[in-house]
Amino acid sequence: MTMISPRWLLAAAVATISAPLVGQAQDAPRKTPVDAGVNSSPLPLKHTPRPTTGAITSQDLMTRLYIFADDSLGGRDVGTEGHYKATTYIAGELKRLGIKPMGDSGTYFQTLPLKTRRVDRMSSFVAGGATATLGQEWAFSGAQNITTNDAEVFFAGPLPAEGMPPVTPEQAQGRVVAYSITSNPALQRAVVGSIEAPEGAAAVLFLLPAQARGVLNYVLQGGLSVVDPNMPSDSRLFVTDSVTTKIFNVGMSMLAPGAVGAKLNVKALVDMQSPPFPARNVIGLIPGSDPKLATQYVAIGAHSDHVGTARRAIDHDSVYVFNKIVRPGGAENDDKMGNAEQFVQINAELAELRKNRPARSDSIFNGADDDGSGSMAVLEIAEYLATQKVKPKRSTLFVWHAGEEKGLWGSAHFTEYPTVPRDSIVAQLNMDMVGRGSATDQTGMSADGKELRGGPDYLQLVGSRRLSTELGDLVEKVNTGKKHNFSFDYAMDANGHPMNIYCRSDHYEYAKWGVPVTFFTTGGHSAYHQLTDEPQYIDYPHMQRVSRLVADIATELGNRATRPLVDQPKLNPRGQCKQ
Repeated sequence: MTMISPRWLLAAAVATISAPLVGQAQDAPRKTPVDAGVNSSPLPLKHTPRPTTGAITSQDLMTRLYIFADDSLGGRDVGTEGHYKATTYIAGELKRLGIKPMGDSGTYFQTLPLKTRRVDRMSSFVAGGATATLGQEWAFSGAQNITTNDAEVFFAGPLPAEGMPPVTPEQAQGRVVAYSITSNPALQRAVVGSIEAPEGAAAVLFLLPAQARGVLNYVLQGGLSVVDPNMPSDSRLFVTDSVTTKIFNVGMSMLAPGAVGAKLNVKALVDMQSPPFPARNVIGLIPGSDPKLATQYVAIGAHSDHVGTARRAIDHDSVYVFNKIVRPGGAENDDKMGNAEQFVQINAELAELRKNRPARSDSIFNGADDDGSGSMAVLEIAEYLATQKVKPKRSTLFVWHAGEEKGLWGSAHFTEYPTVPRDSIVAQLNMDMVGRGSATDQTGMSADGKELRGGPDYLQLVGSRRLSTELGDLVEKVNTGKKHNFSFDYAMDANGHPMNIYCRSDHYEYAKWGVPVTFFTTGGHSAYHQLTDEPQYIDYPHMQRVSRLVADIATELGNRATRPLVDQPKLNPRGQCKQ
């Protein structure tokens, strides 16, 4: 599951564990025994693969996940050899099972327009004759060059822009349209590019407050991005408060909407190259058995990528114990540093672990739960449905999305350019992190800040009634009628929940086009986006139960006479997601 919090955007890095000063933070002590609840007897670090079967079994899931989250795949970061191998494995299994390819040109793959971005350090920014320094006073984002010649700056006002008069084409024509940043949500919208330049504008410019200067180095970073030539440019300019004064001769707090500033001469130059390995969605299809309904599709999906490797290797068990005690939400708690009492407990539990296993350096974010568990659950469901003598009446579409961790890249690309008619998808069932959920896992927080915990029958649902009440009711009916007997937790689905989970996994890209969705997850835990998210810590019997539930829901959706009715307000597919 991707992280999109402002802290994540500004840090622009996977949360890692550093050695904190004892007593630096005042976190409450936590008594959580090592290895409790996930596996009563811990599983091995390596597992010999066994042939899989048509039934959904914990043994099959274990075989698949140990392959998919192995160190040899290097954390499956999109655009790397490891992710290429991971998608090759999925496609190979689909071919073996006789599942129809539904990617590009008769293949199982839909390739994303992925590019590597390098900023030309000779880029320049001159405001009214005064030069600004790249990386210190100004920066730019996006995959396209930005060039302006004596373009006036027009101040549209502070963000968010609700309630302000829109910028007219006459006001924008040939000018650089500027917005001031007044809050973290506004900064997030500016950075992720959900604010487009008004019609006729030469560029869009964001005026940063002093405390947000750190965003300059973030947006200048090289790395991967999806470049869609059919979509509006995502190129944006950012300047510090000192440059704002150079442009308007007053500080940001003194600006009034409609103010016109100095003329800008900007050359923001980038070099875009294809990465060594393509980023690929994997897509397969089991045709429906009813000729009338086979042109409708039940989509089941997960994301195949994770976050790669750390810059340096650190001791695996130290991270494991530290997170269990100090950061029960993993990367969600990367602001927690521990206190003296917690470090006493950490050292004691680490000493106990050392009696049974030696120290192990680790630098690979294996992503066993996130989202190896969802990916292999979907593959197991595909094998189950492919081996049924009677297939569901509707077709079943399987999509493993690439680049979810980068910002839902693969699901956004697939729903923008679907390989089946988008309005023929009757529902999408998304599985992301379905391999944990024990009583010792902190699975999230309620909207009012109360800690959520898993249990033997635990499963989180998000979004199941946000578009279709019928879909939510169907999920509940299958759970009880087929005696799966899960205890569903809807706490993370609350409107306005600060963790915004509805917007943070691939189901959203379907929901924004009006496709009813349900997000299935066993929730967060201390290994979330950490080096310790490995196959040995997965609860395979629980993962089997979740997989069987989703298979039964997909079958019910595939066989029912009508598609789930959309009876709730639809979203704006070009708008900003807010739970």
